[in-house]
Amino acid sequence: MKQKSINQTLFALFLLALGIVLLLINIGVISLEMKELFVVLYPFFLLGIGLSLFISNLLRKERKKYTFSLLLLLFSCLLILDRFEVIVFKFADVWKLWPILIILLALSLLFKKSKWQIDIDFSTKKPAFSDSDQDEKKIVSGLIGEVSYNDSNWALEPMVLNNSIGDYFLDLSKAFIPERETPIIINGSIADIKMIIPENIPVNITANSKIGDVRIFDIKGNTLNRTVFYKTQGYDEATRKLKITINVKIGSIRIDKV
Repeated sequence: MKQKSINQTLFALFLLALGIVLLLINIGVISLEMKELFVVLYPFFLLGIGLSLFISNLLRKERKKYTFSLLLLLFSCLLILDRFEVIVFKFADVWKLWPILIILLALSLLFKKSKWQIDIDFSTKKPAFSDSDQDEKKIVSGLIGEVSYNDSNWALEPMVLNNSIGDYFLDLSKAFIPERETPIIINGSIADIKMIIPENIPVNITANSKIGDVRIFDIKGNTLNRTVFYKTQGYDEATRKLKITINVKIGSIRIDKV
């Protein structure tokens, strides 16, 4: 079994600590003074998670995954400044940070290298599928998890993968791909998705990450709330082909071919 990612472990520990504190508050074990202590200290815990994520990405040289950790660092620092009475900023004031999304969009447009022609859809509407696509799909769902398909000659079948937080790795170059259009749908809130596709298999790919890096082969999309499409020439006439749809709120998507 592969080890859990740092993101999953830290988030699980945060949920565990939060659940224990809320339980103790509800049953009266924690007094009013301890409640106040928790309110004062939890921003420092969020700061620790943000630093851990940032350092982890830094050590792995994954510079394009800094967005979430930097947002968490900013949010926790504002809460800490409130505790020291430097500014007034409460947890419910998180909505006031929405201009950051505009700043990130502007920066991504400024530093984006547009060497390839891509189709961009600003709509958040998810692509529709025919009734035939919805039949007989393998569905894997969970809150936190890791999905990996990289065994030799594993049998590919239509699938829907849903995890709120998780890592995905699909090596389709090792898979037995049937003579038909095979749909693969991946949905997640926070996800790191990596996929390897055989070069001789036609694909129709729709990949969307509201905040994060998207790379399909040599096509890069590093903007906010955008959908990147890729379709192999001659896809409609092919018999053995892949229809891939990926939707994540925060995370990275990388698809390579071999």
